[in-house]
Amino acid sequence: MNQTIQIEQAVKDFIGAGDTNDIQLLDRVLHKDYQNVQDGFFDNQGLYQFSKEEYKRLVEEKTFGGLPRTMEINTIEEYGSHLAVVNVTLESEALLFNSVIVVVKKSSDWQILNNFPKIVGKG
Repeated sequence: MNQTIQIEQAVKDFIGAGDTNDIQLLDRVLHKDYQNVQDGFFDNQGLYQFSKEEYKRLVEEKTFGGLPRTMEINTIEEYGSHLAVVNVTLESEALLFNSVIVVVKKSSDWQILNNFPKIVGKG
């Protein structure tokens, strides 16, 4: 499997795990130093950062995830053989997401290191 396909699969696994609240898959696909950084948290304003464990807890509690989203990978920029930046557009029934996702190769597996989502409500 070529590198670009592996990067795409890591992103698809990440998004799918959130959509289905699959904590085991999240645990595999998220790098140990994962950080989700976003401007705003539902009705709260400000900068919010979530570690891997915090993010998994939010997904497990269904604060995040649980709704299917369509996904379009807009761009993949590969920086050598261990780093890529992926721009993704996601859409659920209620929300639009534009995410910048940093993917890194650890051993032979690609994992999500960072997610920087811009989230807006529809309507």
